[in-house]
Amino acid sequence: QLAQPSFTASDLAYYNDLPHPVALTGLVADAPDTRDSVLYLHLRAETLTLQGTTRPVHGEALVRLPRYPEYRYGDRLRLVGRLETPPVFEDFSYRDYLARRGVYTLIRRPTVTRLESGQGHPFWTGLLAFKAAASQVINRILDEPYASLLNGILLGIRSGIPPALYEEFNLTGTSHIIVISGSNISLIAAIFLLLGQKLAGKRYAPLLTLAGIGLYTLLVGADAAVLRAAVMGGLWVLSIWVGRPGLALNTLFASGLLLSLHNPLILWDVGFQLSFLATLGLIVLVPPLERLIFGWLTRLLRRDRAGTVMALLSELLVVTLAAQIITAPLIVYQFGRLSLVSLLTNLLILPVQPPIMTVGGLAVLAGLVWLPAGQALGWLVRLPLAWSVAMVEWTARWPFASLDLGRVPLWLLLALYILLAGWVWWMNRRPADPPPAGRFKMPALAAAETRLWVGGAGAVALAVWLAVASLPDGRLHVAVLDVGQGDAILVTLPDGRQMLVDGGPSPTALVWRLGQQMPFWDRTLELVVNTHPDADHLAGLVELPARYRLEQVLVSDVAVSEALYRQWEQALASAGAAPITARQGMQVNLGNGVSLSVLNPGPASAGADEVNNHSVVLRLAYGQVSFLLPGDVEAPVEQAMLEAGLPLRATVLKSPHHGSKTSSSPAWLEAVDPQVVAVSVGADNRFGHPSPEVLARYEAIGAAVLRTDERGTIEFITDGRSLWVETAR
Repeated sequence: QLAQPSFTASDLAYYNDLPHPVALTGLVADAPDTRDSVLYLHLRAETLTLQGTTRPVHGEALVRLPRYPEYRYGDRLRLVGRLETPPVFEDFSYRDYLARRGVYTLIRRPTVTRLESGQGHPFWTGLLAFKAAASQVINRILDEPYASLLNGILLGIRSGIPPALYEEFNLTGTSHIIVISGSNISLIAAIFLLLGQKLAGKRYAPLLTLAGIGLYTLLVGADAAVLRAAVMGGLWVLSIWVGRPGLALNTLFASGLLLSLHNPLILWDVGFQLSFLATLGLIVLVPPLERLIFGWLTRLLRRDRAGTVMALLSELLVVTLAAQIITAPLIVYQFGRLSLVSLLTNLLILPVQPPIMTVGGLAVLAGLVWLPAGQALGWLVRLPLAWSVAMVEWTARWPFASLDLGRVPLWLLLALYILLAGWVWWMNRRPADPPPAGRFKMPALAAAETRLWVGGAGAVALAVWLAVASLPDGRLHVAVLDVGQGDAILVTLPDGRQMLVDGGPSPTALVWRLGQQMPFWDRTLELVVNTHPDADHLAGLVELPARYRLEQVLVSDVAVSEALYRQWEQALASAGAAPITARQGMQVNLGNGVSLSVLNPGPASAGADEVNNHSVVLRLAYGQVSFLLPGDVEAPVEQAMLEAGLPLRATVLKSPHHGSKTSSSPAWLEAVDPQVVAVSVGADNRFGHPSPEVLARYEAIGAAVLRTDERGTIEFITDGRSLWVETAR
């Protein structure tokens, strides 16, 4: 009942679920949540018009829109649509989830008119602008998935992380790394406490830590979840600074009380619960864990060596381990999943998180001033990011990585916390024989400064080695990228230059696949081709100019009025890339003996109504090996190319229109006579691609068929004489 209070005529939610649309004006109250194909806006309502009567209203609505056109914080919008009460699903109450954030109304795909821009508060406008600029720097200095991972770690922007990778973080119990919560603030506090003790001494270390927490909170946008964690962590540090560490528990519970008085529903928020418990773990679990681990070490090692090892562990691992132990039962209760590889994976990746945060933060700040400086630091931070991703992917593949427990009863959750509380009480009653962690001393060779120089030199050496290893091999590579239901083909020339044909339906999927295929230091695409402006070929390209330098852009002869296409034109204009319209008969000498011929658009497509038949058709040739990339052309244009006597024969054919029965006509296939057909298609797509009829045609001409939904990315490699094929699976 708290989730759905009583509404009056001045509340926006009062007008939910009416049978007809209303007109609503309001202000975009936060940075939009941008996904691959949709955009979520928090709209603070101002006026509502119903049956010709306009009245002031208050309340926030969550608005779901297509991704384009883009909107920003501070835009004043007029919406026409139906107001809905958020739904309740069988295993999740979306209504309660939004209510905890003060949102009681959902609006899906309304008609939108932008009335004004720049109407937000100047402070938040500047803060969000800084956050956007920092994110853009990260996207420019790092390839994927490392850019999205660093965006999540530093800025709390997780929308760009590939879903498959995000699920692997969940499976391995390491998602706390990329979710801004108490664990992140705990890690920030540990880093700044350690740094402060070395730079300013123990007396002023808490002050530096408070400043660090404040700066980090501003960096990630100071939203409610981060503020909760920051208040708790800050009060804990403050209690140490004033010399009353015993007040830590009091301040923790006082902060929880204050936040719950401000918003009672916060007590049911999982983020608040995890944040509260993680901070509690810092206070009550770290001391007994240190004593326990030191006791174990003294049984295995001499006391002085045990102290050295303990110093290493105390700096970071014990703090994070305490947060994990105390939050694990709640995670199991809330999500019904127990990660069996969590401890191992965290042991493998936690030691590199401080370098990621510190060097990554420095890279962002440097990149805001001078991008090449940020790039140099970005190459260094890429190494621990790559290690983290590799370890998460490795352990997530284990068959026993995660145990699905289903719904866990509340009594079991309470029992686990009672047992944990009993263990803490028992440990605190034991004689404190080992010295406190603050008395452990590192040997001189292991000093932070030495480790910094040694680690930095090693990182530079490894980055140089990786750069050398990624130099071109003198062969032509044509990779049909696995981007789902769409097309994206990366061509790497023998000298290392790259050409991209289409971008698929997903910006996230495209940049992830480019990160896998291109050298990490290469941020240039020499030629980008959009065969035609359908979303499954164009959507992935729209964000590309913000990440890569596009030297030349080749487009179809057809333009459309959709918002996606307008956004593409704006992105090219902002990047200073003037598109060239493709015409039949164009020849491009790509160097190194590689030639590119444009076979369409031509006379046959000039009057075609179907956008597919305006597709740019390319023939790529290198020595005795050739590739035909026909976009989505259909049978009429295939017939026209046959009648025009165009050079169609190719070693490899990219299946036109994803294997649709409207393409790949028998006579045309006979003229192409491919040895291999690559079908770029999404698994279980709603179109039924590829058509069984078309697959039978490929079989009839004796062509081998490779599909991205079955093999992942398909890469063809040739020296102009022989052809090799590599697939992701």
